[in-house]
Amino acid sequence: MIYKDQHRNTDPELMDDPTIDPLILDQAVADINKVNTLLGGFKFTLNEVKQYIHGDDPLRIVDFGCGDGAMLRYLACHLPQSNLEFIGIDLSPRSIAQAREKSKDDERLRFRESDITTIHPDDLQADVLITTLTLHHFSDDQIVDLLKTFKKLTSTAIIINDLHRNRLAFQFFKWFSPIFRLHEISIHDGLISIASGFKPADFKHYAQEAGITSDRLKWKWSFRYIWTITIK
Repeated sequence: MIYKDQHRNTDPELMDDPTIDPLILDQAVADINKVNTLLGGFKFTLNEVKQYIHGDDPLRIVDFGCGDGAMLRYLACHLPQSNLEFIGIDLSPRSIAQAREKSKDDERLRFRESDITTIHPDDLQADVLITTLTLHHFSDDQIVDLLKTFKKLTSTAIIINDLHRNRLAFQFFKWFSPIFRLHEISIHDGLISIASGFKPADFKHYAQEAGITSDRLKWKWSFRYIWTITIK
């Protein structure tokens, strides 16, 4: 593929193909989790979530696009408080089944197969809604619509952890992905993901279109952005 610095990529990722071999998809998800761990992606979200934990006050954390639940298990491992509740949402029945199986040792974790755009606020309310490496799969218009939905379902904050669209990051991934021993699909989709990532102007545009007035954007060394939106 050709990297374009000024525009987000629109090529589909192989992982998004509903006909993909489930075993290959499992390997690709495992690769994503590996990279998230090695490059600090999980920890970036954890540090943001900690800011909204206040003593024994109950807190519900909802993960949109939870996949196999790796992010929520990471949070639960580092946040053992009994007043915390973790809910993962994903469209994939296979992902939800895996998330439930892998997370059965912690009763604070629950998962539901749902299209978040169809969930009514009376059916699910998050105190903090998180999403990691998910938004870059969507078009700009879809992202604006998702943000409007997130606002309706969230009482306190939305924490978005996603990729910085950057030529250097694109080249680094191409050069160093063999070191991580990633599946060829993971390498292919990883390059597309970086090219589909974001720049500050993108977040500014989304905020304007979605009516977001209170937010902060942090850049992280592994070419990640943490975009935190405060709900008023």
